[in-house]
Amino acid sequence: MPKKLLPSFLAACALLASVTVAAQTVTDIPLPDVTVNPKPAAAQATVQNTAEAANKLPTAEEIAAERARLERMRAALAAERAALEQYKADLVKRQQAAAAAAAKANAEADAKAAADAKAAGSAASIPPPPKDDPVSAKTLSPEELQRQRQLAIERAKAIEKAIATQKAADAKKAAAAQTTSPKDKDVAAMKLRKITQNKVRYVHLRDVAVNYGLTFAYTKKNNKVSGATIYDKTRKAVFSISGRDGTVNGVQVYFLYPMLIKNNEPYISEVDFLTCLDPLLRYKTPVKLGMKTIMIDAGHGGTDPGAVNGSHKEKVYTLQIAKRLQTQLEKLGFRVIMTRTGDTYPTLQDRAALCKKYKPDLYISIHCNSATSKTPAGIETYRAVPVGGTETKGSKVKTEKQSANEFDANSSRLAYEIQKGMIAATKGTDRGTRHQAIYVIGNAVCPAVLVEVGYLSNADEVKKIASPDYQNKIVSGILAGLAGYGSFLR
Repeated sequence: MPKKLLPSFLAACALLASVTVAAQTVTDIPLPDVTVNPKPAAAQATVQNTAEAANKLPTAEEIAAERARLERMRAALAAERAALEQYKADLVKRQQAAAAAAAKANAEADAKAAADAKAAGSAASIPPPPKDDPVSAKTLSPEELQRQRQLAIERAKAIEKAIATQKAADAKKAAAAQTTSPKDKDVAAMKLRKITQNKVRYVHLRDVAVNYGLTFAYTKKNNKVSGATIYDKTRKAVFSISGRDGTVNGVQVYFLYPMLIKNNEPYISEVDFLTCLDPLLRYKTPVKLGMKTIMIDAGHGGTDPGAVNGSHKEKVYTLQIAKRLQTQLEKLGFRVIMTRTGDTYPTLQDRAALCKKYKPDLYISIHCNSATSKTPAGIETYRAVPVGGTETKGSKVKTEKQSANEFDANSSRLAYEIQKGMIAATKGTDRGTRHQAIYVIGNAVCPAVLVEVGYLSNADEVKKIASPDYQNKIVSGILAGLAGYGSFLR
């Protein structure tokens, strides 16, 4: 080796020896799986921190679980989006329904509905429908979905309110149209063909049907004409050729005369038309009457027991029913006047005098029926005989006018409604509304009826009449009848 290189070689050997010692020293230190890098201390610390961070990376299982959680969130957001779309579809249907309902109204109804809607703040307060949201379900926040759902709910409620307002306006219009309907026009304005037979005036039944907007048809039994029917969707009256019995809307009604066939054309008596049929076909009474004070007459009493079947006495049950009716009417706010409150006997004249003294709006007399046969059963409601008419079981024509005849039409409707109500409440046999010369109702100064709630002579029916439960049913039926009559009053 040249001498000039010797110093360099010795210096290199010394450096190698020092590195070997340093490496041996580091190797002797027990460090776990760490590669020694002869770098400065700051760099050494950075490497160590990076190694520790690497040791904290999630495992494959943790990554899979996180991915599944994210997928569930995405699915939930998609479901929320679908729910929002369904809300939008429902709103479109509601808007279409509202538009269809509004199209049916005429100009006057539209103006009225608009005014009502504006006053109620319904249509004006409907928020505009939300625009299509460009944000995808993946990025739409739950808060935004909730906000849009709330807006949809508020709009749906506003639309429902607007529809309800429109329906109310339509109903009001229909009611007004019904009030002025030609079906309820004045009888004097009707064009009716008339004939006279055996001193009784008759009107053409086909003409009656036309004036009330009803359809006429003959009824047949065993392929033979047995009567006639006039009807529409809500009203139906059936007349018999052989007798006075008929029905109106399914309720048994006894007319004053049988239907007459003349030259193959149907006729009913004019007095039947005016006092029996017309009041039952009308929607409203042509005369406005009150309905605040009601007089209840418990039949018989005191020395007059009425019908008797063993220990069962009519005077007892009529008073029990009258008191039950009084209680219910007073609860409803009516003023009630009783002809008797105990086991006393006001005469027929006394009862009529009480009616004239207090001038009630209605008079209801309560009785129980009886027959020599034990078979008859059922409920009947009587009203006074109109002038020119006959009793249901008589043929003598009434010629003298009584005070009650001023109210024949209303008494007819009252009897019909009460009979209808009692039959519905008790499920008893319908023996119909009838006419009879009864002193207390003939001399009443208001619409008046007498109800026969059942037959004490019938073994089954007398047990019912004695039952408080059945008496309550009778009272419920009378109350339902009064409600029906009240809706008939203007």
